[in-house]
Amino acid sequence: MKRLFYLGCAACLLALAVWSGAAEQEPAPWITDEEAALPDKKNADNPRPSGGEPVDLPAAAARKAMAGPIIFVEAPDENRPYNGRIDIHIRFEKNPTGEPVDMRSLKVIYLKLFDIDITGRVRPYIKENAIDATRIKFPKGNHKVKIQIKDREQMESSRVIRIKVRG
Repeated sequence: MKRLFYLGCAACLLALAVWSGAAEQEPAPWITDEEAALPDKKNADNPRPSGGEPVDLPAAAARKAMAGPIIFVEAPDENRPYNGRIDIHIRFEKNPTGEPVDMRSLKVIYLKLFDIDITGRVRPYIKENAIDATRIKFPKGNHKVKIQIKDREQMESSRVIRIKVRG
């Protein structure tokens, strides 16, 4: 009888741990398979001079042109293909000519035919002036995510991050 009591208590504790979130949880995906299957937006991150063809700006030139916070993408590496699990480390620093970063202004947009705001999915991973996420699941394919941030004077910076996932 005592053995049954102890087994019952152990089962209750395990159920309570799972229900309360104490058990290790799988990080939620930032992008669903359905969203990844949507058609891409044409020229999502290439500016067009009045009516002309898209222009590819070097990343360094694009960053220097921003008046808002400086966006440092430490991970992911845009030149490396991933296998579905991705570490994302992005820092935001005050522009030397600007004001402090306003993290409340952060927007993270998944660029598809229609922009999908995934900021709410990213918010749990914001730590001070950074996004720090490990092992985030991404569907197979090529993804473009736009990061937008402002400083306290509402000066904005943005950057498009490309992520390649093999599957």
